[in-house]
Amino acid sequence: MALSGKTLLLLALSGCLSAAVAAAEPAGEPVQRFFKQWQVTCNNLNDCDVRNADENMRIVIRHQAGPQGKAALDIMSFDAEKAKGVWLDGKRWDHAISLSEADANNDYASAHSDNLSDIQALVAAAKNAMTISLTADNEITGSLSGLNAALLYVDERQGRLNNQTALLKTGTEPAANVPPRPSVAPSLSPVPSIVPLDNAQTLLRKVISSQQSVLSQEECEPAEEDIARSEAQPLDQQHALVMINCGMGAYQSSSLLFITPRSAPEKAQQLVLPLPLHSAEGKPNSVSWFTEASYDPHSGQLFHAARGRGIADCGESATWRYDGRIFHLMSYNSQPGCDGGEPGDWPSVWATPGYSDNENSR
Repeated sequence: MALSGKTLLLLALSGCLSAAVAAAEPAGEPVQRFFKQWQVTCNNLNDCDVRNADENMRIVIRHQAGPQGKAALDIMSFDAEKAKGVWLDGKRWDHAISLSEADANNDYASAHSDNLSDIQALVAAAKNAMTISLTADNEITGSLSGLNAALLYVDERQGRLNNQTALLKTGTEPAANVPPRPSVAPSLSPVPSIVPLDNAQTLLRKVISSQQSVLSQEECEPAEEDIARSEAQPLDQQHALVMINCGMGAYQSSSLLFITPRSAPEKAQQLVLPLPLHSAEGKPNSVSWFTEASYDPHSGQLFHAARGRGIADCGESATWRYDGRIFHLMSYNSQPGCDGGEPGDWPSVWATPGYSDNENSR
């Protein structure tokens, strides 16, 4: 008897589900929270992303964990054609910083620095300010309300309070006192050898036929054109990954995934994978509808990317790697607020040392 999605999730989270339907539970405690107008995202490696929620101006401060953690500042004024400097509450901040105007690559004015001392200087100057702008007329501004609290939270989380490398609460303690950034890559089992499927369409049809209760519960009613977009890929010698397309939206489609025994497709079980962030009520999040899903049997990687709206200023993306037994979460990015910003620029919530999203990608 096939397990329900909720049952699979509970078993996966408790580590009791064996074989191909198991899902690895994250070991770290990433966080994503708001301080008034500012969002803080710190991933499992303790790399932090601090950004505002103004639609006309995006300000992003990133700081990697560890004594030598890289820092970066980006200010994007979406309705300004040229950045002429930095103004705080209408007063020019007299400090050199890289400025650019709108061009063929970016249709907005911007300012950038990857120099920690520059970023610290701006943070210090902005401590008591309420707005920031890249133009003297102050028509396009970003709110600084909550920035101090957000940066203080990051400094404390990364162990930088009163340290020379702190963003807000700087001091005299040497960088060497900052806790190290995790860097040990996990030891993963090899990707299973590819055993091609010779009955992909039969698997698809039998899974759809046998999993009507799951499809109904998930409100997935695939029409023939959806079935034509569905697919099956080899997982290992005994199992296939069947991806049932549930329909095409305005700019993306979503699918239900099933771990399917090759010799008994009627015993397919829905794949539900936990996500590293918790809900506002403190409950674990999971994904059962995989958006723009694809699986590469050569790399063992399962991809999921869901845009919150067409311009992709919000959404989530994830990559898992199958090792013949479980799916390991390799990366997860999430930007919950649809408030402008560059397409796909979603903060890192989960990152695996030694892994890059650009490796073995589609």
